[in-house]
Amino acid sequence: MGSGPRGALSLLLLLLAPPIRPAVGCPAPCRCAGTLVDCGRRGLTWASLPAAFPPDTTELVLTGNNLTALPLGLLDALPALRTAHLGANPWRCDCHLVPLRAWLADRPEREPYRDLRCAAPPALRGRLLPYLAEEELRAACTPGALCHWALAAQLLLLGLGLLHALLLALLLCRLQRLRARIARRWALITPLAAEPATTEQSY
Repeated sequence: MGSGPRGALSLLLLLLAPPIRPAVGCPAPCRCAGTLVDCGRRGLTWASLPAAFPPDTTELVLTGNNLTALPLGLLDALPALRTAHLGANPWRCDCHLVPLRAWLADRPEREPYRDLRCAAPPALRGRLLPYLAEEELRAACTPGALCHWALAAQLLLLGLGLLHALLLALLLCRLQRLRARIARRWALITPLAAEPATTEQSY
């Protein structure tokens, strides 16, 4: 009997304990040496870039790939990261690079990032990414790219509104039919209820 409370307590502690997250190993196709992760010159794109890196990474090499942007929060998820080598990539300097620019602005040294130049759009080609204003990056997004999802959302809302109006019209139609049916029944019941009273008065 004495083991019962202890067993329940152990089970409760296991349930309350935070889940153990598996350690992130060296992602393919990169090479790792200690806390350095080298993914340079692998032909990586935004889609093929590893989704996560070891959290103790202090130096990350992404030089010489085909990166036009980085996934949101990729560098922010590496608290120990001191240097990221990002040169020789065809960066597209638009609103999608605002998080990377913010990360670069927080770096104590800008010297390692002096070779980060924009490859597109044409208006910003050749400009240094760390020295671009956030407003310039946001303005570089084409209206079509910015409004695509907004237009889709508006069309979806319009469709939902039309569906709601159709359902409301059907409901009103059913209510009108129900009222008409009840009115017809009352019309049939009323003469039958009045007929016995008329018969009694005749006597």
